[in-house]
Amino acid sequence: MSEARAEAVSAERGARALSAGSVWRLLGAALLTFLLWRGSLALFDLLGLSLTPNMGACRDQWQVFGKGHEFLNGLFRWDASWYLRIARRGYTSFAANESSEVAFYPLLPYLARYLGLVVGGPEIAGLLICNLATLGCIFYLRALGALLFDDKVGRLAVLLLLVFPSSLFLSAFYTESLFICCAAGAMVHFFRGEYLWCGLLGFLAMLTRSTGLALFAALALHVAWRTGTGVERFDVRTLFLLLIPGGLGVFMWMLAHQVGDPLAFTKVMGAWGRHASWPWEGPLRAFAIIDYTLPPDFSRTQRFIDGLSGVAFFAIGVAMAVRRYPVALWAFVVLGTLVPLSTYNVTGMNRYVLGLFPAFLFLARACQGRPELERWLVFSFGFFLAIYSLRFMQCGWAG
Repeated sequence: MSEARAEAVSAERGARALSAGSVWRLLGAALLTFLLWRGSLALFDLLGLSLTPNMGACRDQWQVFGKGHEFLNGLFRWDASWYLRIARRGYTSFAANESSEVAFYPLLPYLARYLGLVVGGPEIAGLLICNLATLGCIFYLRALGALLFDDKVGRLAVLLLLVFPSSLFLSAFYTESLFICCAAGAMVHFFRGEYLWCGLLGFLAMLTRSTGLALFAALALHVAWRTGTGVERFDVRTLFLLLIPGGLGVFMWMLAHQVGDPLAFTKVMGAWGRHASWPWEGPLRAFAIIDYTLPPDFSRTQRFIDGLSGVAFFAIGVAMAVRRYPVALWAFVVLGTLVPLSTYNVTGMNRYVLGLFPAFLFLARACQGRPELERWLVFSFGFFLAIYSLRFMQCGWAG
């Protein structure tokens, strides 16, 4: 049996197994994992706030719940204030190359706005949405691992995702958890041949982050490869994948209606030092400016880490292609790193790669039969998660 055919048979068996009664088991396991790992991080942050000084200047707009609620306020730093602004008043105006809320996609803030009418405000609603979406991340990533490989791979991939250094953003008022939930869900339904559900979840992912374009391209490449090589006949239902870029169309329609320019989100990137470049320029610049004696200089060291994160995840994507992982998986990782790396500024790359969830399946498989590697990854990721989480809660930049 060819490797491609074996992949198709494995996915078919996995789909049958998933639909035969494991959904509730996976949901229960996901809830337990969420309570254990997210609860532990919350307790760590709560204690850490009392034991460490502020690592940056706290801005007034970050005091969302007022003085005396530092733990909850700590989940609304930096970009969270942009999402809150959208939730409260929508998109207002913009000027080219000036920072504006038009750079941020609408699904999370608008969900927070309307759920907030029920639960008491967009702030509470935002935290509910992000943490429920994290539960969805756990469920879908484990389901994807079980579907394509085995449950052990899915279980370890979830653990590696939850201890990854930038995974603190899964619980903050940021889009990472909602995007991974929708994108991983789209992948699960894609491999189960449920293309309508894939398209609908992909549509929501596209409304959440620009990485939705990488998701669409990866799934389209997978279909083109398998039909072009004769592994499968073209299935007209795959046209439901066109719903995914439809999410970008809705965002552009919203911008045209509210600020008068459907391309406004592309015209403010200069305010964040972003412009079109070759994907290697940003990392090379980050590697060049670092002082390799590593003095206490967070900005340069962090830029180095951001550049290293982009290069490492791109290398993982290439390794997945070499090892003949399903095209949709490795193409999503490769494209998901190339797009932000091609904007010259690598700042925040350690957060962007968090959304490239198939890479965690690769790492989980790499750990099979290598317990030392598994322990080293969990320890290393957890160590930096502690540092970044405290920095973020204490008003410092963390991605």
